[in-house]
Amino acid sequence: MALFLLAPCVALASSRTKTDTVYMRNGDKITGEIQSLSQGQLSVKPKYTSTAFVIDWAEVDHLESTQDFVITDPEGKIYTGTLGEGSADRTLAIDKNVSITLPLDSVIQIDQLGETFLKRMRGNFDVGSSFAKSNGQKNLTVQGDLGYQSKQHLFSLDTSSQFSSQKETSDTNETTAKIALFQQLRKSNWYGGGLTNFLSSTEQQIALRSTLGGGVANRLIFTNRTNLTAMGGLAFTVERDAQGAVSTARTKALDSAFAAQYSTFRFDSTTFNTTVWLYPSLTSPGRVRMTLNQDVYHKFLGDFYVRVSFYDNYDNRPVVGAPSNNLGATSTVGWSFH
Repeated sequence: MALFLLAPCVALASSRTKTDTVYMRNGDKITGEIQSLSQGQLSVKPKYTSTAFVIDWAEVDHLESTQDFVITDPEGKIYTGTLGEGSADRTLAIDKNVSITLPLDSVIQIDQLGETFLKRMRGNFDVGSSFAKSNGQKNLTVQGDLGYQSKQHLFSLDTSSQFSSQKETSDTNETTAKIALFQQLRKSNWYGGGLTNFLSSTEQQIALRSTLGGGVANRLIFTNRTNLTAMGGLAFTVERDAQGAVSTARTKALDSAFAAQYSTFRFDSTTFNTTVWLYPSLTSPGRVRMTLNQDVYHKFLGDFYVRVSFYDNYDNRPVVGAPSNNLGATSTVGWSFH
């Protein structure tokens, strides 16, 4: 589950002028359209370029714009207004009825006021494959993520599929899909919502495991470089095993659900994401399931990146004859859009 918070989609935006100004700490000045700030990267599109480029937020001294923006601070508070230089060094003055000044280090996200729905979509898609002639082994990995954020709501969809075949052995595949929809509670770093997870794995003899649940999440750390979110709740799981498989646990169960997601970013290059889900069963005492996903993204050309992933699906009461752990690693090449 990916948790982010951006600004509201209040109205359809008209064409914005490219008269915003970015003042750099080294004295440079850039005039253009300020598009957004996310993960420590300020996106700016000058009038004389066909595409936007990103600037390291740590190198920015101050901003000036007579156009309205939406700004988010580390506490999840939302501010709207024009942008100007504050009275102290490296501060941002936000003017809209009442003037508010924030240190630049406390400005986590900036978005244009009135962005359309499509402009709020964030996502990526990647694919990887391998082939060994000696044993005829073939592997294909397809992964994709999609997210939408507004002032009070956030949505994420994460999918991953691995397919393998080899001479004289049965083909294997594993597919996961995770969907989450959460709403901010009382303009804080607390969120409430629901989630749905699906898993199909020939290795663990699971035809389809469906988990539907809800709970609350708290964004413990929210900065331009690091995010840490924890969640707790309840989930109902229905499992359909592969044909002929013998289950050692209930196929319908009520579970407690706990999760932690950690992300850290490096300017315009590398992102590290780690997500852990833990499901101690309430109706099958002693049964524990766990999923772990570790992803490293490294940009190498514009919005193209290389992704290395490690995953582990654990069940201490698996189907008879199936392994408790199904783990693996993949490498893919992908493209991100925002």
